[in-house]
Amino acid sequence: METISFLTIALIEQPGVPALRVGFTLAVIMFVVAGVLIWRRRHEFFDRDPDVENDVPVVRHNREEVIIFVWSGLMLVLISILYQVWSA
Repeated sequence: METISFLTIALIEQPGVPALRVGFTLAVIMFVVAGVLIWRRRHEFFDRDPDVENDVPVVRHNREEVIIFVWSGLMLVLISILYQVWSA
């Protein structure tokens, strides 16, 4: 019985692999574009804000680092998933 279910899953998986490849490739491309756009507009997002008290350069730098670390971590996850999908 298990062999039949594994064969059924294998038959279902094969047509879905190209769709997964396209989907994750588009997700990685969109995520890279979003990162590039944020990086290009970083001065708008992370520069001095006159409405905020104690807005010192260290705090602004820390905000930028947090965004870069989160983006880098998510990028590594997406690249690893993309590699697994393309090597399947």
